[in-house]
Amino acid sequence: MTNVRNDFKKKIEISAIANEFAPSPNDEENHNSFQIRLPYIKGVVHKVDIRKLLAELKVPFIRDIWGIEHDSKKIDMIITKSMFKGFGWMTENGLTWKQYIARCREYGHSMFVTGMDKPGKQETTELNYQFLNTLMASNDDFRPDDLPLGWTRSPKEDKRYWLAETTEEEYWSYANDMDFRYAKCREELETGGYSLPAKRRGLLRAIVKNPLFLEEPLTAREFEQRAESICNNYALGKLLIAGDNRYLSDDLIRLIAYVVRESVGEGKAYRRLEKEFLWGSEMYAPCPGYEEQEIYTLLRSPHISRNEEAIAYPLEDVGKLRKKYLSHLSYVLMVDSRSLIPERLGGADYDGDMVKTIADVLLNGCVKNNYDIYGTPPLLKIPSAEPLISDAKDLKARFETVKNTFSSRVGQISNAALRRGIVAYDENSNSAERDQARRDTEVLAILTGLEIDSAKSGIKPDLSEYLEKRKGKKSLFLRYKNIVGDENDREWYQPTTEKRIKEFIEGVKWDKVKCLNVQ
Repeated sequence: MTNVRNDFKKKIEISAIANEFAPSPNDEENHNSFQIRLPYIKGVVHKVDIRKLLAELKVPFIRDIWGIEHDSKKIDMIITKSMFKGFGWMTENGLTWKQYIARCREYGHSMFVTGMDKPGKQETTELNYQFLNTLMASNDDFRPDDLPLGWTRSPKEDKRYWLAETTEEEYWSYANDMDFRYAKCREELETGGYSLPAKRRGLLRAIVKNPLFLEEPLTAREFEQRAESICNNYALGKLLIAGDNRYLSDDLIRLIAYVVRESVGEGKAYRRLEKEFLWGSEMYAPCPGYEEQEIYTLLRSPHISRNEEAIAYPLEDVGKLRKKYLSHLSYVLMVDSRSLIPERLGGADYDGDMVKTIADVLLNGCVKNNYDIYGTPPLLKIPSAEPLISDAKDLKARFETVKNTFSSRVGQISNAALRRGIVAYDENSNSAERDQARRDTEVLAILTGLEIDSAKSGIKPDLSEYLEKRKGKKSLFLRYKNIVGDENDREWYQPTTEKRIKEFIEGVKWDKVKCLNVQ
């Protein structure tokens, strides 16, 4: 956490290569969360006026993990033990924090800002086919059969609501609604400010001053291309849903309370913070750009099975300290780290993992129905692999380590899971086949976590059973997706994408294709 200071750049040295990621004097106040990197340090820090908070709590000092006391009036940043990956071996070898800083200065190491929050409120987030495959929804939930395949009016005029409506409404608005286009230009100008290129800023100013510029071919073509992009993504199973993307975070009030307790004990300051803790499945997501809901679904990519759908409930009574010091963190989702929410999200952590907060009433209802009918899905525990220790002088071992770091089979696992998930989550399929497919899907979810962790452990999980021996029948959707997705890899002598799509559509006996209904 950092206190809000105008000399943020001066206090923390940021090397030239990272300047494009660092907060600049012009837009510093627009950013509140930063992914940081230092040797053996990795995590996310958030702008919080920690000095003022500790002064209000009458906490004169805080004590660090080495037992050293620090004046609360002079604190610039707090990082947790989990963020400091070198703490263990430094302690074992008797090295101090001052020696660590001295080494950083000696070798010219600086703190890099590798990512930050986005200004403005996010109203929608994108869901892909992975989640739609596991969703307990009917055909009508997704899109009623009697809806037209093309719109001559806004989809909002239909009184019903379906999961794809937001996507179709977004497409319609970009393609036809001048008021919508004008609002988008105004929003971009207000949130982008001076960070926008001068040419782009000038164009947006002209449009805001005179909306007739929206009729010019240059701007009209831009919005038509955005509409076409939405349509293409829709065809690949990507839907826009009410919600947003946020950094997953432990409850910062609980974190501050821990620091206070370890420093001055469980006195008035600690008890005041304790009253505002998050408990169980509660969540705190400040400044939402959508209507607040009674329940939310939390998701993390990649999404393989229903076991990775977490339900959370918004904090109803937001305390005074939380509201005063944390309510500006619009890119943060806080949960109780002692709950099972992080584990259910594929063993997510707080070092920069992004999660989707879903605020769609229909979708959240579908997830809750799964919980109500079948109970809470079993928690999939991803085992920790013992790291593979290699000889640094072995050039072949070094090459294998680098190769494994950049080699990921997550996409292959996801496709294998989709093939099985189609059977696993279809209530009309054979019971024995469904149970076997469900078990396979859950195993693949665990293998996905091991595959991701293999970049650090050096140990690749054995996927031959699912990727080679029992590949499973490729779905029609994956066949279509492969045709559309490899357009840039097509050789000049191969059939065009349009021709391949036509052959695919004409070659499928659509009257025999079963539409799944899992309710």
